[in-house]
Amino acid sequence: MPKIVDHDERRLRIVHATWRLIAEKGFRATTMREIARAAGSANGGLFPYFRNKEELIGATFEHVYSATNARFAAARADLEGLAALRALMLQIFPLDDERILEARIVIPFWEYAANEPELLALHERTMDAWRVEIASHLERARELGELGDGVDIAVATDHLMTMADGVQVVAVVLPGSAAPDRLERMLDGYLDLLR
Repeated sequence: MPKIVDHDERRLRIVHATWRLIAEKGFRATTMREIARAAGSANGGLFPYFRNKEELIGATFEHVYSATNARFAAARADLEGLAALRALMLQIFPLDDERILEARIVIPFWEYAANEPELLALHERTMDAWRVEIASHLERARELGELGDGVDIAVATDHLMTMADGVQVVAVVLPGSAAPDRLERMLDGYLDLLR
């Protein structure tokens, strides 16, 4: 009887192997052969799932994005307004080993996305979803009377998106400046400016 292969589970195993190797060695230094070995496959075993490294890093980026959203859904509970916004941002911020690993995926993804239309479209789609999410929490904060009168929600959304990107870069290239309490104080200081 032929062996039944769960293709979704196999893809996920490859993504997890990729994620760990990229975080450890960097995307350029990680070979498809190493990824295959870490995923328990022969070298050619990756190709039915991913044609090349660019496609694989796109899937890995999507995995990081989904993991962040799942953490946010779990952390949010009954939060609204600025409390919900803070909970979302803290799931993006690289505050622990797992999220620092995620930042190590996101940064090389940006480089590839700049030159690959499919990856760029993926990035735009995911970031647009976060923009909508951030803006909706700011709108709710306004309804709850938590925002100052002069706060421009579009500008505040841009600031928060840029902050999320920036702290990921800092955590990877200047880890001494990215202590979790420092990043949380920075976020809380900005949210206080919105009140």
